[in-house]
Amino acid sequence: MSVTQIEIVVSLLVVAIPLVALARRANIPYPILLVMGGLALGFIPGLPDVQLDPNLVLLIFLPPLLYWEAITAPTDVMWANRTQIGMLAVVLVVITTLAVAAAAHALIPHLSWPVAVVFGAIVAPTDELAAVPVLERFQMPRHLIAIVEGESLINDGASLVIYAAAVAAVVTGGFDLRRVPLLIGIVVIGSIALGLLAARAAVEGWRRIRDTDLQSVISLLLPFVSYVPATLVGGSGVLGVLTAGAYANRLTPTVLTPESRLRLVGFWDTFVFVANTLLFLLVGLQLHGLLAGVFERNSWQSVLWYAVAINAVVISVRFAWILFTEYIPFVGGSSEHAAPNWRHATIAAWSGMRGAVSLAAALAIPLTVAGGGAFPDRGLIVFLTFTVIVVTLVGFGLTLPAVVARLHVTDDDHEEGEELKRALAAASQAALERIDVLERERRLDPPDAQILRRRYERMRERGGALEGPARDAASRRSSAEREVIEAEREALIAMRARGEIDNAVFRQVQLALDVAHTSKRLG
Repeated sequence: MSVTQIEIVVSLLVVAIPLVALARRANIPYPILLVMGGLALGFIPGLPDVQLDPNLVLLIFLPPLLYWEAITAPTDVMWANRTQIGMLAVVLVVITTLAVAAAAHALIPHLSWPVAVVFGAIVAPTDELAAVPVLERFQMPRHLIAIVEGESLINDGASLVIYAAAVAAVVTGGFDLRRVPLLIGIVVIGSIALGLLAARAAVEGWRRIRDTDLQSVISLLLPFVSYVPATLVGGSGVLGVLTAGAYANRLTPTVLTPESRLRLVGFWDTFVFVANTLLFLLVGLQLHGLLAGVFERNSWQSVLWYAVAINAVVISVRFAWILFTEYIPFVGGSSEHAAPNWRHATIAAWSGMRGAVSLAAALAIPLTVAGGGAFPDRGLIVFLTFTVIVVTLVGFGLTLPAVVARLHVTDDDHEEGEELKRALAAASQAALERIDVLERERRLDPPDAQILRRRYERMRERGGALEGPARDAASRRSSAEREVIEAEREALIAMRARGEIDNAVFRQVQLALDVAHTSKRLG
């Protein structure tokens, strides 16, 4: 990275501080204001023309962002709603790709079918980097959020396979439709295998290396080690990273030290925020550079008509498909909510935001085809992709709060709260049982045992409310208290393995246990 690029990154972060602060004060999702801020910055005279390198986005930003989403996502709720997620992440991607391709082929003169399919595959998937920062602001049923997050996490795989096949058809001039199913199968299986291999290597490294710094380095490397090999062999780096994150997440409670987990939570939260901030500012900055070439071959009236029509297709197909599938007997609702709910379906449809990943795919279109000719209508495709991002992110993001309020969609089932109470009650019971054992084995003095026992009994009486670690000198001196905390962790791991609590609830309680464990060590 050159000095100029470093200066641009630092300048963008400086600009982002007041924009994010303003967004939070105005109760607006910060990605929206960042995109609009980038748009405004792009037209300021004298500023350098900032080009978003798609390789930089796909290699530097995307793997760690996907990895942390896979680590923190409500994976158990996603699995319970896997049918709905599959209908959105795979079937809807295919339908949207074909619908957009058909509309673009019919509207834009001389646009071939392969080029139209490239465009359709680019705008078909929703973007986890765009949807999650917006959705996390609302208290909605967690199965609904899990469906939207699950869709945005895995639909890149299907769209990028179609995208790669269509780009190859344009560049080489040949396309064999019969090979697509086989190609998808190879890509999926190979990418998952590489992700599992990378995650297993990381787990073994964590198991053998107990140094906090080195464990943190392994965590930072894992998303890249699972992403890069998959892309190099023509697979899906997205599937590789998601597989690695999901696998590693099941084992980090036993192979990472509490100190490492606490450090990594702070690191990843900061990294994700900074990365999202830069990405959305850069998305807005792209428009200035895109406008120059688009209107050389197309009138502004034609481009405006193309943009309106394509956005209408993208939006209408999503709404129609989600509302339709909500009332299919074997798909509608979910394992937790069997009855169809058109309000929930409307919110899911309204959450179909596109973001930096779609723009990166558009910018990654080759400049030339075989023989040296220019890739047909590349500039127009990139510009239309940008309009879809702005319309879905800004339009849906700004109106989603009003839609949620108007439809009265709230977290009325308190699923997560009930699970949290059960988890804390089970952890407290496990702690009390371990205290009894330690006292019988004379590894814990009766006064210290009584202090700890009162603490956990008080937690159980309060319905499992989270409570900080005891601060008295006697319990601080007791090394056995760390064994009590580990007993709580073992009980939580067993509950998650039995499907009694979700990954998100597990991580919430585990964080409190890690803080308690670390405070005992420091004390």
